[in-house]
Amino acid sequence: MTKIKGSLFGAGAALCLLAAVGGCIVVADDGSSASEEDEIFADEAAAAAAASQMRFGVAPQWSQSWSPPQSGPANVDVVAVGDWLQSGGFTSTHKNKLTRIVNAGKTPYFFGYIATDMTKKGLGSENDCDGNSGAPLCQRGAAYVRANIASMASAYQKAASGINGALQGREALIHIEPDWYQFSQTAQQNALTETESDSFINQILGAIKAGCPSCKVVIDFSPWFSPSATKWASSVGDFYDGWDRSVVKYVGLTGKQFPFTTGKIDNFTYKEITTALSLPLVIVDAYTFGGGPINVDSTWLNESNVAKAVDMGVAIVMLSQTGDVAGYDSFIARVKSSSSSSSSSSTTSSSSSSTSGSGGGGGGTTTSSSSSSSSTTGSGGSGGGNPGTGVRVEGGDITIDITPNSTWTGGYCNNVKLTKKDSGETTWKLYVPSNGATLRDFWNTNAVKQGTDFVFTGVSWNAKIKPGSAVEFGYCANGNR
Repeated sequence: MTKIKGSLFGAGAALCLLAAVGGCIVVADDGSSASEEDEIFADEAAAAAAASQMRFGVAPQWSQSWSPPQSGPANVDVVAVGDWLQSGGFTSTHKNKLTRIVNAGKTPYFFGYIATDMTKKGLGSENDCDGNSGAPLCQRGAAYVRANIASMASAYQKAASGINGALQGREALIHIEPDWYQFSQTAQQNALTETESDSFINQILGAIKAGCPSCKVVIDFSPWFSPSATKWASSVGDFYDGWDRSVVKYVGLTGKQFPFTTGKIDNFTYKEITTALSLPLVIVDAYTFGGGPINVDSTWLNESNVAKAVDMGVAIVMLSQTGDVAGYDSFIARVKSSSSSSSSSSTTSSSSSSTSGSGGGGGGTTTSSSSSSSSTTGSGGSGGGNPGTGVRVEGGDITIDITPNSTWTGGYCNNVKLTKKDSGETTWKLYVPSNGATLRDFWNTNAVKQGTDFVFTGVSWNAKIKPGSAVEFGYCANGNR
């Protein structure tokens, strides 16, 4: 058994490369001694806690319906409508499948391919580019999009309105326009310029927002994309930076097998994608290159792998509805139960305020407005923070929810949710008294111990928080709560 020191899943952590030949355990950062059994269990608990941050989904084929227990995993959070949105718009088949998903309390997921499908039909060829630069879509697609973008945006708005009518006010995710970069590729006879590419996609985003206010968009990212494949992009960020993010929630991958890996898939690692776009990632590991089914990918049925993926910025993993579906369902249940079964005590809630106060009873720490990073200690009052706990936040009027995730001998994990209540987008910073504990692991955040506090700040995609939105992350520590 090999011991390594530090976080297993945090930024800059050492990877346990010897896991296959005996496993690894973590030595407490403060150098304190602990039994090997406790350390092994602590690592398992930390992995389970990090893995519990993942949302799981299923992506059926066109011919399949999600209808557990007869078909499909029941414990998923997100369910794709296997029939993609194409030039025919939102059909009765879409509505029937969407209604079943919503009634089951799951988040519906659509693939939006309306603009590209309209283009293929308009050019008289059903062939995708698929690496064939001679296909009509790859040579004359940009010109067709340019001439018909208004009708494409209108078709998206109509489809989004249909989705909205069946949503009952819930959120739906729409993964839009796989391989949009192909219309700016060098093979195009009259490729879209950067201004055109941004403008046209923003018309589609605006149409979705107008048709379905509760819908959120997943920007498609093709891992085989490279800036040099386009006529003008100098970087990944350069291609996507001009897209309106007001309705965007994730970046997504689909179209081939996407197993768990810390290495590259084609041109990019998962971490490089989330960093380049400053968005959490949805991985749809359910379709082959061409749309065929991929059996449930067992590389994702592992808490340690999922925990590492969370640290790389992966927010949702969606697997197939073919293969070992029952095993996938059991895995999700195990991950969720490992989180909830060890949770105890109540949620800690507090919010910051624009002023520091000293009235009221009971001790506590208050924080000043978002224009200042200083804090004062008073006797309760109306300032930010939770009197009696010392928990405080910078960045405006933000509600803090800290919920126990798991507990073991000598350590624990917590989930944290910050919700922005006032106006204006701000950068947040959270202080949580350590009570003598030391940081062990953390995910979806940067974390350090500063004096007697754990101090948390955002990573690339969640460093700023918008009004009405929330940031969620977690951490594990050696010691007592």
